[in-house]
Amino acid sequence: MQSWINPQDAWPIWGILAGGVALCIYLEQNYPWAARLSGPVLALLGGMTLSNLRLMPGESTSYDLVETYLVPAAIPLLLFRANLTRIFRETGPMFRAFHVATLGTIIGAFVAGFIFRIWVGRVAEVTGVMTASYIGGGVNFVAVKNHYQLSPELTNPLLVADNFIMAGMFGLLFLIANSKFFRKHYPHPHSLESDQAGSQALAARHWERKGIALLDIAKALAVAFAITALSMKIAESLKATALSPWLQSIVGSAYLWITVLAVAVTTLFHKFIDGINGADELGIYLLYLFFFVIGLHADLFQVIRNVPVLFLLCLVIAVINLAVTLVLGKLFRMNLEELLLSVNATLGGAPSAVAMAVSAGWSRLVLPGLLAGVWGYVIGTFIGIAVAEALLRLLKT
Repeated sequence: MQSWINPQDAWPIWGILAGGVALCIYLEQNYPWAARLSGPVLALLGGMTLSNLRLMPGESTSYDLVETYLVPAAIPLLLFRANLTRIFRETGPMFRAFHVATLGTIIGAFVAGFIFRIWVGRVAEVTGVMTASYIGGGVNFVAVKNHYQLSPELTNPLLVADNFIMAGMFGLLFLIANSKFFRKHYPHPHSLESDQAGSQALAARHWERKGIALLDIAKALAVAFAITALSMKIAESLKATALSPWLQSIVGSAYLWITVLAVAVTTLFHKFIDGINGADELGIYLLYLFFFVIGLHADLFQVIRNVPVLFLLCLVIAVINLAVTLVLGKLFRMNLEELLLSVNATLGGAPSAVAMAVSAGWSRLVLPGLLAGVWGYVIGTFIGIAVAEALLRLLKT
């Protein structure tokens, strides 16, 4: 059935894309129900609604432009804060706790991969996507999804399930943080401090409106496009070599090279990069465009059919992440707040870690939580692809 807008009619398509993303951002920032759903899910649902009502086409060369060119450029923009020197120096005990939670995600991913190998198509790749997402965030979800070219019928319900699981887990983390049982069995120095005023001041500085000049936009895009172009060429060159298929699948990934080069640039030239405002905003906007586009690709009935089993897959990974973190944290006598914040950072990324630290009044953990989440962006894609490749081989035997 033909859609109302012709797939080749580019200007109306771009008008709706831009307007739809703007509406999603407005709703997320102004209405509690929309914030709970999250902007990416709103964009996804908006795209699915338009395409399934035949108002927008399911396929278009305009969508290809977003997926092929804009999404890779979003990754270096979102890694502008990934200065390794600062992360290693200022994260402190959070760094150790974050890797415990990362291990929990990896263990959960292998368990989920074996449990759902019969019920989920391309389960190894799907599990790799969720491993990347539950170590880093949306940027890693997109990178691994694009690396394996997963269909919207898998990734759209996965994204919906992912966000519902995250929302439920964040509520559980707050309950554990305030639980007398857990406070009795874990050190909790940050909860004993009366530092709410300090956390509010830190939050105000973090979330305040930034001044963005035209030169900031020019610099940010120039760096992002240069990193993306060089990464694509390196990946193409390595794919043409006589490496083993397993090694090619990892070092031949343009998304891995984008991450490597972006982190190298932000670490080696941190003074220049730190002087550029607006890179986060540009990167997030491009990701919202991507989520809207993958919603447009999706068949709503296929998505609804796949949500329950993918919901369970995400739940298994998230619950094992939390369980492993609490058990190992107890053995290593880690602070309860850092363990819970690390679980939050792995499941939701840097912004949600900051939000939890602020809401709980853990002002000393706002910056470490942010940096731990950014570190997750750095390593998430690598580990997600590695887990997917390992599962591909294990499930064949």
